[in-house]
Amino acid sequence: MSTPYTEDCISFTGIFGEPVGFPMLTDPLDSFMRRHELGSGMKRGETIKSLYEPGNYLYLQRDFGARAFFSGHAFVPLDETLQAMANIYRKNQQCLYKDRARIKINIDALECTFVAASTSRPLFLRHPITGIITKHEHPYPAFPTIRLRTADPIMVASKACYQLSTFSQKRPSLLLQFQRAQDYFFRNPPIGWFSRANRPAIPKPPLIPAPPSVAASSISPLHCAVRPAMSTTTPSTQHPRLRKRQRDTALSGECPPTKRSRGAPCIPPRTNPPRAAKNKGRTM
Repeated sequence: MSTPYTEDCISFTGIFGEPVGFPMLTDPLDSFMRRHELGSGMKRGETIKSLYEPGNYLYLQRDFGARAFFSGHAFVPLDETLQAMANIYRKNQQCLYKDRARIKINIDALECTFVAASTSRPLFLRHPITGIITKHEHPYPAFPTIRLRTADPIMVASKACYQLSTFSQKRPSLLLQFQRAQDYFFRNPPIGWFSRANRPAIPKPPLIPAPPSVAASSISPLHCAVRPAMSTTTPSTQHPRLRKRQRDTALSGECPPTKRSRGAPCIPPRTNPPRAAKNKGRTM
């Protein structure tokens, strides 16, 4: 079984911090949202609530999340997931509005491939268990599949259709089938379904903090690949005070020099000759 990389393990800079929840879709009246609402069996207005639920969020590193939704980059569900969703869409095309079936996919096991149709900068991938960081060059041939933590597969696929809309040659064939099945509901909607009249203004979903990840919490600092900091001093350099102490300390093989006394020299007091000798010297 391969290691379950999650979307917060990707970075453009190689610096990993706490991930942030980025909403994939922000406009409840967007055509992709309306087609998703029709094709997946949701009730009218149900997508407005789904914009603020975990299914609309990807938990990404800040540097990657700021660019992840640009044109030419997308997370694409695996083929079996796309096929299951396209089948439900086609079945709902033949049903009355009230008889549509709901799409049921196990979100806890949703895996995607990261598609970069346009030339992109290198990506850094952090192992969710060991914390080791690897660098991948475009077109990322050794990039593993990514398990999305809470994202709704239909929202992921709908966003991928938009992000890869100008790169038809790079789109997976099943993603193209999914988009065609979704487009049917745009061409044949119920009366008034896409009308913007009398709809209140709805705030856009905000960025949210990421929920705790079991894989991320298992990474301990001892298992992370940490480059040791380079020392700013060389072995030959020593602290100035240390050198002074070494100068003041005599070598073990030499005798310390004798210290000169700083006191006054010991001079014997002057003695005068006796008076008799003094008188004798005068008479002579």
